[in-house]
Amino acid sequence: MGIAAFLAALAGGTQIDNLGGRLNYQERVVLNAVAATTTGSAFNVADFVHIGLTVDTEKASGTLKFACSMMELAPTFASSSTSTNRWDYVESIDLQNGSSIDGNTGIVFTSTTNVRQYEVNVNNVRWCTAILSPWTAGTTSVRMLPANNN
Repeated sequence: MGIAAFLAALAGGTQIDNLGGRLNYQERVVLNAVAATTTGSAFNVADFVHIGLTVDTEKASGTLKFACSMMELAPTFASSSTSTNRWDYVESIDLQNGSSIDGNTGIVFTSTTNVRQYEVNVNNVRWCTAILSPWTAGTTSVRMLPANNN
């Protein structure tokens, strides 16, 4: 039982069920209504096990891929992956239907207006981003929520 739960119990709080903690952190904007081929902001995810990703599109056409790296310092995701700029596209899981999406394939939009949620296992990586390429129409936003299970 965490200290906050213990203090709540002492103060006459509600029943406490110890089902395990889940630490969620602040949602981060990776892409914000972009309307161009774009590489998003790189975020350090070294302290997390998973990231949840919310993707919202407005009449979007293009391909969205998630990319991660194990490098100590953030790679240049906008440049090709090389022996000194190491990163790769990673698999994601569509939380609507549980299907896995190959990292090299990505999520393909064709005049799509929708909000979908995905999960990426970041158990052994340090940096992640989203890459919208190629883009042909509409806007795409991606928000990342890192999480740990304790």
